[in-house]
Amino acid sequence: MYQIVDTLISMNQFSASAISIAFVAAIICVWLRSVAHRRGTPAIDRARSHSFWCALIAFFASTSWDLSETWRVSMTEPNSGSALAEALTPGIWVLLVYLIGLFTWPKELQPVRTASLEARSLTTPFPKALGAFVGLLLLIAVGSLWPASKVEGLVGVPASEFTTFDFDGIYSYTSEGPYDGRLPGTQMLPVFIVALAGIIVAAAVITVVILKRPALAGISAEDNQALRTVWLNRLMRNIGIVLLAFTVSVVNYSQANSPDGQYEFVSYGALAVALTLLFWGPRSTFSAQSTTRERTAFSRLRDQLFTLQYVTAALTLLSVAIGWSFLPLDDELQMPTNERTTWILMIFAGAALSYAVLNALYLSYVSTVARQASAAPKYHAPLPLWSYIAAGLLFATSTYFLLDPPLDYLWGFVPPGKTMVAGLILLLLATHLGFVWFSRRAIIPWAVSSAEEIWYRKVLELRSMRVNTSAVVAMLLIGYGFPAGLGLFALLIFVVPAVIFLERPGSAFVREHRPAATS
Repeated sequence: MYQIVDTLISMNQFSASAISIAFVAAIICVWLRSVAHRRGTPAIDRARSHSFWCALIAFFASTSWDLSETWRVSMTEPNSGSALAEALTPGIWVLLVYLIGLFTWPKELQPVRTASLEARSLTTPFPKALGAFVGLLLLIAVGSLWPASKVEGLVGVPASEFTTFDFDGIYSYTSEGPYDGRLPGTQMLPVFIVALAGIIVAAAVITVVILKRPALAGISAEDNQALRTVWLNRLMRNIGIVLLAFTVSVVNYSQANSPDGQYEFVSYGALAVALTLLFWGPRSTFSAQSTTRERTAFSRLRDQLFTLQYVTAALTLLSVAIGWSFLPLDDELQMPTNERTTWILMIFAGAALSYAVLNALYLSYVSTVARQASAAPKYHAPLPLWSYIAAGLLFATSTYFLLDPPLDYLWGFVPPGKTMVAGLILLLLATHLGFVWFSRRAIIPWAVSSAEEIWYRKVLELRSMRVNTSAVVAMLLIGYGFPAGLGLFALLIFVVPAVIFLERPGSAFVREHRPAATS
């Protein structure tokens, strides 16, 4: 009877996972189609943009993977799925995203069969040096399996509670655990092999598909060859980082019983290799006819926006990581307090504040070096209504539960003081409003049109709204101890690019928004 119930539960979990993958795949398909379907843009530029977003989505999807979940035996949570299915996660995502990317071209960019008298080699666009480096990482990953197979299992310890009395009849209450268990190496070795095989098969299949794909219509033979090189380069770097994450996880598993394990050495070495792969870009160049364009003031403004976003977002995440390392630890032998929660809320609020300050400092700098008259008209316009509604609903809902948390669900949770929480919420609101006010009055050092200036200020405002909203959501989902997976929603809000949701100047944007000038 129990076996039948377990089987039904496993089938339900598999169905839920399949539905989730199908839903995400549909979103990825729509996203990539929208990226490559910008009419009026040169075909090679659309293909390169499509390739970039496909690689970026595949990277985040395949690296959001915790291999330790396959060997951890939780004493507090039921088993949420199959270890083999968890092990196949990175390979499935790489295969799925790249296949979607390679078959979501717009109609005018669909691959076509062409006849050519030139000899075509399938190995020409393959990045041989990068491929050899990834092959070395594969050998290291295979070599890490042997010590992992010798790891002994660990039996988990459930939570225990007991009360002791002294001679005066005074009692003390003590609780210990729970402590999660660990599966033995003999049981984990097949799981590791399946995970590694899934990564290899995904890389091999996508490599063959890229090499065998017919040429894209409207793109020269040289650019098609260069585009294949770019695809393969990004695929190999993605696979290299996945193999690196796999190796680090397996090595850490092998050192689980060692009190003097070289965890820091492994982490720093993996970081160095990951940075090497990150900057190992393709050397292929596209034809001058497709890439040579006049460097306009708006292109410089747009490049500055991208650079500013990458730098400030990286520094903001770094500030969260540094603050997190100083968090006080919960003492399981004492009654729970709100000290750790209070510091988590302050870290997220401080990160949002630092993001606004960094952007404001940069705007102050460019306004100073611009040397333009401060009385010159400055054009701006409000964001689309949907953005205010979405951010307002998320902000208001998070604020409500921050001030009145569901204690029946968060058993044992001690909420922080409402005055402190309200103060942080007001600080975030003031930070956003102050930044919007400042960004609408900052001087832009590029000679752009009024529509382009409006678009620039809109992007800055939407980024500020996105960061402050994600901070409030993170304060609730992460600070208040909700399930760990829910915290990814706050990260998703933080990383969604603002420029995707704002139409660039040149079409309907100019017709729908009239410039509003302020002095």
